[in-house]
Amino acid sequence: MEFERNQERRSQILTRTNLIWVLATLAYLSIFLFWEMKNRERSLSGSLYILGFCGLSVVYGSLFLSKTFETSGRSGFVLGLLLRCVLIFSTPIFEDDWARYLWDGWISSEKGSPYGITPESYFGEFDPTRTEILSRINHPDWPTIYGPVLEIYFYLIHLLFPWKLWALKFFLLVPDILLFYLIKTKYGIRSSALYFWNPILIKEIFLNSHPDIIGICLLFYSFYLAEKGRYRLGFFIWGLSLAVKGFGVLLFPFLIRSHWEKNRDLKKGISDLSFSFLGILLAYSPFLFFSRETDFTALSRFIGSFTFFPLVYNILYITFGEISRFFWAFPVVLSTLFFLNKRYSSDLNEEEKIGITFFLFFYFSPVVNAWYLLWMLPFLLRIPGVFWPSWVLLFLGQLSYLNYANMGDWKSVLEKGYYAHPDLLLISVSYIFFPILFVWFRVRFSSKIIHSLEKPSLLG
Repeated sequence: MEFERNQERRSQILTRTNLIWVLATLAYLSIFLFWEMKNRERSLSGSLYILGFCGLSVVYGSLFLSKTFETSGRSGFVLGLLLRCVLIFSTPIFEDDWARYLWDGWISSEKGSPYGITPESYFGEFDPTRTEILSRINHPDWPTIYGPVLEIYFYLIHLLFPWKLWALKFFLLVPDILLFYLIKTKYGIRSSALYFWNPILIKEIFLNSHPDIIGICLLFYSFYLAEKGRYRLGFFIWGLSLAVKGFGVLLFPFLIRSHWEKNRDLKKGISDLSFSFLGILLAYSPFLFFSRETDFTALSRFIGSFTFFPLVYNILYITFGEISRFFWAFPVVLSTLFFLNKRYSSDLNEEEKIGITFFLFFYFSPVVNAWYLLWMLPFLLRIPGVFWPSWVLLFLGQLSYLNYANMGDWKSVLEKGYYAHPDLLLISVSYIFFPILFVWFRVRFSSKIIHSLEKPSLLG
């Protein structure tokens, strides 16, 4: 009798959970399709976008607080997959990077390499498809800045499905699902659901088609392998992640320290480290056969001159001017050196250190695109024990879409540039983290602070 009651109670819980998942899916779809409709009508504004994103955030937070993520199971996965498949066939909003992805795939198929070639040199094209794509590329006077792993991906997609944006997005399901299972294996069901239903991830990857998920998956997998003691493969995979985008370089010291702590063998360390360079070289080698150029030329220009949604960097620039470009990364370098010394950072777990490292990098960076912040997402999923100010930054990064152009303030666009943001917005987001960091510090180390205060004074 008791067994039957338990079975009945369990089936009721499962039914209620499934209903919650269906309602959450409908809520997500309603907001995404609302954006799609407004975008097609050319009436989607920055304020409407943020309103919709706040709605997504409320649904996401409710799923987390209601403990629905703890019983996600098959329903959460299947419905999350369905949501992605719908967005694969939707039009990106406030983004045109996808045009460069499609163009790079075609250029690679024609020239063997996209590097060093500017789209503007093809102005006057007679082919209607290429003309349409060309008209949508931003900065056509710049050669591509994307790494070789991404360029190989663009090339393969073009060979299979020429000029098809849906195909570019569809095959991103592969690293996305792999990352889901890696997170589930390492952190559990709750964390994997927290990942899979993250509205920023879903929107930036499967609506706006940013392929960063390839590098994010590789970077997280490299740490997963290192934890299992498979350092050679781990370093190799890390090298491939760097050939997507260079954010993995921030975490390289953590991999080296992990290797040293387990092996304490300099010769073996150097031998294993060489596999990271092998990964990088393998990614670049196909393009070096066709061109002397790589992404470094355009990327160095991008790093040296481009600015977008700068937070603390904006304050540094107001104070120090162009010299800020030479020292904005100092905080993350100093913090990494601090974390490498266990004597001073033993109270922090590995994920917290990584979360802080990413936070400092993006908080001080001159360029903060919303999808860049997803690189830290898998490392923010350990519950408990996470550097939650990074979560706040991840969500506030969506305010980067409130530039003058998306708000329809064309007078300011003409005066300050297409990608410029109101100074009040940048300063507000920058300063809001001061109390947030203070609260995190007090909460995280409250017991230690209380303990130190209770110690008797040496002065009597």
